[in-house]
Amino acid sequence: MLKVLIADDEPYVREGIKNIVPWEEVGFYVCGEGSDGDDTYNKICKLDPDLVLIDIKMPGKIGLDVIKESIDNGFKGKFVIISGYSDFEYAKVAIKYGVKSYLLKPIDEDELYDIAVNLRNEIEEEKNKLRNIEKQKDYVKEYSLSQLMLGKKVEDYEELTNSLDYSSYSVALILNYDEKTKNENLIELESCIKQKLSNLNGIEVCKVKDKVAILFCDVNSNHSFNILNSINKEINKCLKGRIFVTVGQEVSSIDDILLSYNTANELMKSRFLFLNEEILTTERIREISKKRFLLEEMDIINKICTYVEIGECGKIKELLKGLAELIQSKFYTEDEIKVLVTKNCLEFYDKIKSDYEIDKNLILDNEVIIKEIYSTESLKEIIDILEKRLINVSKVISLNSSDKSIKRIVKYIEKNYYTDLKLELLAEIFNYNSAYLGKVFKGHTGMSFNTYLDNIRIEQAKKLLMEDNIKVYQVCEKVGYKNIDYFHSKFKKYVGVSPLNYKKQIELGKFKELV
Repeated sequence: MLKVLIADDEPYVREGIKNIVPWEEVGFYVCGEGSDGDDTYNKICKLDPDLVLIDIKMPGKIGLDVIKESIDNGFKGKFVIISGYSDFEYAKVAIKYGVKSYLLKPIDEDELYDIAVNLRNEIEEEKNKLRNIEKQKDYVKEYSLSQLMLGKKVEDYEELTNSLDYSSYSVALILNYDEKTKNENLIELESCIKQKLSNLNGIEVCKVKDKVAILFCDVNSNHSFNILNSINKEINKCLKGRIFVTVGQEVSSIDDILLSYNTANELMKSRFLFLNEEILTTERIREISKKRFLLEEMDIINKICTYVEIGECGKIKELLKGLAELIQSKFYTEDEIKVLVTKNCLEFYDKIKSDYEIDKNLILDNEVIIKEIYSTESLKEIIDILEKRLINVSKVISLNSSDKSIKRIVKYIEKNYYTDLKLELLAEIFNYNSAYLGKVFKGHTGMSFNTYLDNIRIEQAKKLLMEDNIKVYQVCEKVGYKNIDYFHSKFKKYVGVSPLNYKKQIELGKFKELV
């Protein structure tokens, strides 16, 4: 609704004007009253009315002075003069300042009504024209900005750069990656973002291909991150679909926003890896790239398989998290991740089926595993599936394998012989009393824990000694002995010769019977 200000030094005149016209019906509401020239001028500056009905002669500034000063100060509203007598000179000056009508007192109700209606139509038409001009300007600016981000020629380049004169710039990209809704929702997505950011300075929004781009100008990274988080929540409320947000490198020149756009667009390629993160930034990528891991993916996968077999669900979750972080740090593609996971999953499932007496109906068949993994949209989904499936397999093994406890312990020893293994540690891991475990273990394997461990280590040492360039001390460390002399004595006890002599005789072909 439009605003009208009524200015007259006579209160009864102001009251009469308020009541003789049904202002709200016409499309106005009375936003204020002026009792003298100075008061009226201040009200115009403060309230910015669309229409001012003003008495030509009031205490303080006269009406024409109020009109002149208001217009000189940039006021765009309409004036209608009210006077107690007709004065041609006043009328001429009033016309010069664009006064729309000249009403004589006593005011004719119908005349004022007609003037109000005509001026309402005129004001609304002008406002619509201005809105259309602004929309056109906004469209041109947004189009030019999108072209600049794509590295294309911009016709009104100077005008654009002058309107974006800042010291820093960064581009954020927002993608609706839901295949069903992404095309139809792009305009709605842009509209939602514009509405959210309409009151903020230094921010521009435009469509670039299938994404919405936000240009942050002189906005620090923490503030832009908070803004994007807020947008994320707003979009989740008002739109169907799923979005992914990336933020490009900050640059210091408008000419370099192509670089910021390109880095943000490049980050979009990592969506599968980082979909669980609300906003992906170049700083986050640098942080991940600097991470160092003690184990490679196959080492982690082998450890996961071990913990599945011995029922350590907490360790499975911990290692899967580590595997995800390692994969992220190597920036594998979606296909590479799915091939890696599917291959190892199928191999492990086949091994479990052959090693344990398990009802095959209790474990998913290969086709279901492949379909489940390849239908995922993110690394997080894969990790969640693996966690669920592997913990289920672990429980199935625990419930269905014969002699399950000792077999699990034996498998653990076979896979971890090179670590500092002790009976007490195994008892703690598998919830046994150590003395009782020692008896049960010997009953199952026919030998004590220490002898069993020594046998495995010495057999592994014999295999390693067959390698050409390996030293005895290296073999000692690889099979889990900390003391070289102790290793010598154990090796000689089980093999009959020292490790060095064994290696020499292997090289001469004289120890085939021990290989």
